Amino acid sequence: MGDRCIVCVDDEAIITMSLKRELQMGFPAIRVESAISGPEALEVMDDIIAAGGAVAVLVTDERMPGMAGHILLREARKRVPGVYGILLTGYTDVEALAEAVNEAGLFRYIHKPWDRTDLAMAVGRALDLYDREREVADLHLRVEQLNLAIVSALENSAHEDDPDTYGHVQRVACYSGLLARGLGQSESDCRRLFLYAPLHDIGKSGIPHMILSKPGSLSVEEFDIVKRHVSIGARLLKSMEVDTMAKDLILYHHERWDGKGYMAELSGEAIPLSARIVSLADVLDAMLCERPYKRPIPFDQVSEEILSMAGSRFDPAIVKAFEANIDSFRQVAAGNMRSAYAEFRDNA
Repeated sequence: MGDRCIVCVDDEAIITMSLKRELQMGFPAIRVESAISGPEALEVMDDIIAAGGAVAVLVTDERMPGMAGHILLREARKRVPGVYGILLTGYTDVEALAEAVNEAGLFRYIHKPWDRTDLAMAVGRALDLYDREREVADLHLRVEQLNLAIVSALENSAHEDDPDTYGHVQRVACYSGLLARGLGQSESDCRRLFLYAPLHDIGKSGIPHMILSKPGSLSVEEFDIVKRHVSIGARLLKSMEVDTMAKDLILYHHERWDGKGYMAELSGEAIPLSARIVSLADVLDAMLCERPYKRPIPFDQVSEEILSMAGSRFDPAIVKAFEANIDSFRQVAAGNMRSAYAEFRDNA
């Protein structure tokens, strides 16, 4: 986090000097810069940012020639989305205030001549909120970096232990990212799902290999053992600071839309969206690939089967997203997943 700065702006130099001096006295640990116009204030902000500083609070007059205060606040937030804006004015301009609130994220509106205590409290509160938001952002970044490290380590382990499983989780990752995008999810959520989808069957590391590789049908007892992989996977991540999305898709990706899945027997939208998406992606790849107990099924046949399970096994909206982007899934299934995989991975 760069050094915090306050920028104060008024077209009357004597007021600017008075405002700057007052803020310097009230916040001696904070750098205070000033400007006498909107364009000059933006230049000052650019210089602060270029020097590695951070503009935390912008205090500006509203009625200024060339660029009004609410316009300055709007332009300032384009440069520094997290800046807190405080508008000073001797007039009651309802339209300007509305625009400042709606478009520029105005934090406080104070009448001129301002009350020193009121201004100091407003700036102090803005600085506290700015610091808190930066701390939360830093925490989120550290958690995401930890998540990525965990996912990468687990993927590498899967690659070494079972190359076929590694190929499966790569394809499931691509399918999941494509489905999320088809549903209109944010790029951030598409990326997160792509990153965490490979963990969906991590609990199978606790299932005997002789059961997982059995060429024939599983007995009821053996299938009950296989079912445990979802709870085993959830326990593996229980003590780790892993995103809730990862835990959800591990624990619930074998639930069904109609409530006939396992282990919690959730139905409909009670199943987390990430798990609903990975459920379809996992089944799609499992049907397409050769297994010890079955031969691969052609893509067109698998597609028809997926479409037929809308509303029973799968969320109808997710099936619709699959159908609308079926050519992309066909490409990944054919082994041409480099572009899709690189796109999601490079955005991570």
